[in-house]
Amino acid sequence: MKIKKWDILFLVVAIGVVLFFSLAPEQTTPRVPLDDVHRELKDEKKCRDCHGAGTQMPLPEKHPNKERCLLCHKRKG
Repeated sequence: MKIKKWDILFLVVAIGVVLFFSLAPEQTTPRVPLDDVHRELKDEKKCRDCHGAGTQMPLPEKHPNKERCLLCHKRKG
């Protein structure tokens, strides 16, 4: 069986993909807690009730993407 140029290219790309994902850093963004307040959270707009400006736990001023909480903060469990 003869090895073709496309076979070698496929192997190189496959190895590159595996290396990329195996060497990627761990997720460091805090997860959404599994407490009574967050358990029933269905809508990201509700996050602003507690984490909006002037609330009990406001987000830092330089916090990125304040409208898409669950894009980075995944649920536990």
